[in-house]
Amino acid sequence: MQRHGRARLLIRMAAILVVGLGVGIATSLLQPELRAPWLSLANAASPWLTPMFFLGAFRRRPWGAALVGATTGLLELLGFFAIAAVRGDASAHSLVLFWVACALLGGPIFGLAGWLWWRGPRVLSAFGGALLPAAFFAEAAVIYGWRLHYLPSAILFVAVGVGVLLLLGLRGWQHGPIALWLLVAFPAGVVAELLVGMAYSQAF
Repeated sequence: MQRHGRARLLIRMAAILVVGLGVGIATSLLQPELRAPWLSLANAASPWLTPMFFLGAFRRRPWGAALVGATTGLLELLGFFAIAAVRGDASAHSLVLFWVACALLGGPIFGLAGWLWWRGPRVLSAFGGALLPAAFFAEAAVIYGWRLHYLPSAILFVAVGVGVLLLLGLRGWQHGPIALWLLVAFPAGVVAELLVGMAYSQAF
């Protein structure tokens, strides 16, 4: 039994390592190659929050989900900045520290949201399921709609958000409850986007 337990632990750790580093590396490699509106997927936070959500969903305990979310975010940053440094695009330490702070804040939130969606009671499951599509909708509205006026990217993020909602709603056929929780999650996401943008603009 102990051997099987160690094997499962190693598999989980390997999955977190591969997914986290893989997302960061892929993002760094794809940024110079993609064109609008697909480039926006490699320049946004919500695609990075998605692995944190799903990896957190399969943890047994909420604190483990929060820890996995933070770890995944840090590994994504490690993969991204490692490739950027190899390409000669080394970022300032202050920029790295800013995104590390964001990973340490957003990672636990979305890891726990995934856990709630998969393992929580029905009401909280719908709430957890609403946070991920809300992140895509908030970026569509604030970043690509209001701040940058990139309508194709905004439409793309809305479409992805709808797809995520439809997918997550299959868990217990919760499309309606998740959509209702968006009335809370979407404004919260908009506020978060505004606060992060404000902090970024003041720091850099």
